[in-house]
Amino acid sequence: MSIGRIEEFKVNEQNWSLYVASVAQYFKCVRIDISNGIKEELKPAILITAIGHEAYELMANLYDPDKPENKNFSEFIELMSEHLEPAPSEIAERYKFRQRRQLENEPVSVYVATLKMLAKT
Repeated sequence: MSIGRIEEFKVNEQNWSLYVASVAQYFKCVRIDISNGIKEELKPAILITAIGHEAYELMANLYDPDKPENKNFSEFIELMSEHLEPAPSEIAERYKFRQRRQLENEPVSVYVATLKMLAKT
């Protein structure tokens, strides 16, 4: 059975959380976990190999002077998450929510869905 592969992460185009979720699913499919006798240290090695040059360069800069290869998988994910998905400003998000008005010819269902999305942030 062919499982596929981990795609390269495009820093300015893709959502980091969704990328990490797909990587976790990939590891489940290929059974990369401690319970199956495969060492945890393979996870960062596989991800570093697949993530792509741009994302690896970002990661290396964030870890400088240490090397990403010296970190474990959860540290890697946490550091990249902090950098790529910083906590939004509550004041700015509140402002965006309150400024949202229903557009002309916009269906109510779309407007409500947009408000729900804004309310989550």
